[in-house]
Amino acid sequence: MNQKKILILDYSTTRVEASAIKRWLPAEAHVVALFIDTEESFPDDLAENDFTHVIHSGSELSITEKAPFTKKAIAFIQAARDKGIWQMGTCYGHQLICLALVGENAVRKAPAGFEVGWKKVIFTDKAREILDVREEETVWQHHFDEVVEIPKGSQLLATNTHTKIQAYINYEQHLFGSQFHPEFDREAGNRIFLRDRELLASHRYDAEKIVKDAPSLDTGKVFYPFFLGQTGEI
Repeated sequence: MNQKKILILDYSTTRVEASAIKRWLPAEAHVVALFIDTEESFPDDLAENDFTHVIHSGSELSITEKAPFTKKAIAFIQAARDKGIWQMGTCYGHQLICLALVGENAVRKAPAGFEVGWKKVIFTDKAREILDVREEETVWQHHFDEVVEIPKGSQLLATNTHTKIQAYINYEQHLFGSQFHPEFDREAGNRIFLRDRELLASHRYDAEKIVKDAPSLDTGKVFYPFFLGQTGEI
């Protein structure tokens, strides 16, 4: 009766997100993962399924450029919101949710440029209360874009000097989002930094130096259990 039925929408072009997310989900949960890269890959009837939770993944794509699936994704996010399904977004997925529920003015290229590496964020009192995190934590960052406006009724959970909206929650609309990536622990995160060493170097970042740093906590052990613990209908 209480089994979680989780949908992972993996927007990553390298298809690394679904497996990274799955490792943090309970073994007894029913999990469906879809790789989304074309209009055809996004099922028309997806919102008709009885998922309890939806996770929108990160991606190498830019939220400022329309993807082949953007229109369908927006319609699905709106329909899932209206059905009272809890939705979680990380980085691109976080930006996509805000694009769908706020509008194009909610997202932009980050004026501060590329944020990459094990970076510090400051958690609000609300975040420390519900997530049991410290005021300052080090998390995995890899993004060029950012959210500047979150859906009505949202509460800010994390911020830093690069991107003001690093995480938020919205109990009314059943939303949970983060600019950083809780799915990557140190080993998985460093593999991606090393994979992207040429990209990092083109922006004057040294991948070999970055991988010597480390997260201050296993974010996957914090964020996914909290998200899956959120239930209820509007």
